[in-house]
Amino acid sequence: LRAFIADELRAWEKTFPDELWEEFGRLTGWETPLQTRPKWWGKLVIELVYDTLDADVADYLKNNKPPAGVHWHRQLTENLGVRQLVSRCWEVIGMAKTCDDIHELRQRVAQHYGKKPMQYVMYLKPSDK
Repeated sequence: LRAFIADELRAWEKTFPDELWEEFGRLTGWETPLQTRPKWWGKLVIELVYDTLDADVADYLKNNKPPAGVHWHRQLTENLGVRQLVSRCWEVIGMAKTCDDIHELRQRVAQHYGKKPMQYVMYLKPSDK
């Protein structure tokens, strides 16, 4: 019974703190109310939070992709990833507070969680001087 009640309450528990959206707003220059935040912030959450979780949690989410309209974090349980997800949100919030823009936050998160930078080389035609 305790597990059932915990799962039922989980559906109503707030996973992503308001502070995360406040920092995204500050770093992206979003000036309207945060309740009407842009959908592309979902891509930031995937990049900065979900992609930095342990491989087993990320694999579970990718292999158990929820149907349209169901949030990814609703697939997690207390035993599989919820604590890590919430903890990761607070880590990202902490890093965000030290950044001046979203580009800087993306760089810091990538560096902190071991992503390697990659730079493409482009060649231009010689000028006709």
